[in-house]
Amino acid sequence: MLCLLSACGGGQGSESAGSLPATDITLDRLAQGGSAPGAASAGDEAQLAKGAQMSQASLDAAEARARTAELPSTDPVDTEVQLNPGVIAPKSAYASGQVARKAAAVRIPAYRFYNTSTAAHFYTTSETERANVAANLSPPFSFDGPAFSVASDFSAGLSPVHRFYNTQSGVHFYTISETERANLVANLPQFSYEGVAYHASQVAGAGFTPLYRFYVPNKGFHFYTASVSERDSIITNLAATYSYEGIGYYVLTSGWAPPEPFVAKVPHSGVTADQCYKAGSDTRVACSSKDATDLNPQQDGHRVAINALSYSTVNSEPLTSCVKDDVTGLIWEGKTDDGGLRDKDNTYTNLGGGAASDASGYLAAVNASSLCGFSDWRLPTVRELQGIVDYGVNGPAIRSAWFPNTASKFHWTSELVSTNSAEAWLGDLGSGNAAKTQRSASGYAVRLVRGVAPSGIRFTYSSATYPGDAANNVVNDAWTGLAWRRCQEGFSWDGGACTGGISTFSQEGALVRARSRDGWRLPHIKELASLIDRSISSGAHIDATAFPGAEARYQWSSSPFATVGSENIGWGVSLSDAYVAFYFRASGYAVRLVRDSP
Repeated sequence: MLCLLSACGGGQGSESAGSLPATDITLDRLAQGGSAPGAASAGDEAQLAKGAQMSQASLDAAEARARTAELPSTDPVDTEVQLNPGVIAPKSAYASGQVARKAAAVRIPAYRFYNTSTAAHFYTTSETERANVAANLSPPFSFDGPAFSVASDFSAGLSPVHRFYNTQSGVHFYTISETERANLVANLPQFSYEGVAYHASQVAGAGFTPLYRFYVPNKGFHFYTASVSERDSIITNLAATYSYEGIGYYVLTSGWAPPEPFVAKVPHSGVTADQCYKAGSDTRVACSSKDATDLNPQQDGHRVAINALSYSTVNSEPLTSCVKDDVTGLIWEGKTDDGGLRDKDNTYTNLGGGAASDASGYLAAVNASSLCGFSDWRLPTVRELQGIVDYGVNGPAIRSAWFPNTASKFHWTSELVSTNSAEAWLGDLGSGNAAKTQRSASGYAVRLVRGVAPSGIRFTYSSATYPGDAANNVVNDAWTGLAWRRCQEGFSWDGGACTGGISTFSQEGALVRARSRDGWRLPHIKELASLIDRSISSGAHIDATAFPGAEARYQWSSSPFATVGSENIGWGVSLSDAYVAFYFRASGYAVRLVRDSP
């Protein structure tokens, strides 16, 4: 007996839509299929093989229609397009989860039974049919449980799945292909059409998972599974009897919900309340101490409760599969230590092209596996990857209780180097650095993410009190919720430009300077790094309209370097090359102040 590894628990659903037969007819037909089905004739086999090709062609055509329907201005991240029931939607509506989100309103489970007499399976979304088969035909029908999820009614972007009863084999057949349905009706009269069983998708997208299809030639019936592990097990162990026909269509991912909207928050650095500085020393002290507050009461360690690092499980999945960042809403891939696909020690190039040894091939493999029920995983940006860094620890610089099996090494991001497309950016989960290297380098890890990226207008302007500044001296960042002074320290805002000259400070001097400016503070490293714009090819890597005249210099954050024995080092960024790195605290670097509101 095949066991659906992904089946779990119960579930409530409404009656299946369509013109399915009365339950007593279904029971009679199922009961008649009690003997082992036999192989189809050579002519019937040819028609069935032709049908399988039609099914694949239908999926290919639907994918092509979805891409053709794409509107030039459609943003696959956050733009909703007009969808109509029964019509293939633009591809972006599938990719963004819009189609699945609408279908979730009519999502129901499809139940699976195993016939111990025939080795065939029966699928139904009807609660009445399920109950009657369980009550009246057990044995030989053994209830496997919910097998996958589908839509009970027409929903935008979905297509009807047709159900046939094979009067020769006594087994049911399901297809989403209209051409395959018509071919069965025209050429295989033993296939009795029973109507629409439910609705599913012909196009892949967020919130959908493939339903794989097999044919058993010597018994003349098909088998369907949404379980990748079950599919692989059959291909490995039962290839002699089960012929793999590929993807039949796409069913709804059970329990799927669309990614949460981007949350305008920067996670805290992770620096603890025992890692503040006191004046005249590199010694770190309790942030609650008078020594710390006398120097600056808004050091990184004073702000541990503001957007504190916080994580949670996803759909009861193990942490080695996925974990949610409660601050940003992003869902992160977990890592294993089993030598498999997602082992922590695996490394890749970042060339693209889909090779198994490349980040692109790894991404495709994880999406094909529907990790945690999702198929919209992607490489993170540098800012996103640094969001899960815990700068309060080292080696790895991450909350290991939530991210077990994390490699203390650089990880690939989705960002290419603006001046050299042969290079890409990396984020270090060993310490928190950001750097760049050749995309052909093979020694770097990958940790995937899913969720909505920020979009839309990022910067607006307002005014706040600052000595010597004119109006509109504040940049409000809609992507982070932070408000920045438009000029670096030493410059004044005259209403249209930053005038004057740069002032440089040690890290301690920067903390002193920030304390002298009421309402302003020195940003922690994640806040400061969020301003870096790596798409800029020359000059300071920061938006020149929002921050005119910014000098391409090293710039201080308030964050200490966590390693014991390195108390004389603090974190900063380089606006000249977009690196995030640590520097000697005594070094003289630039400062840009921040506040929590205009």
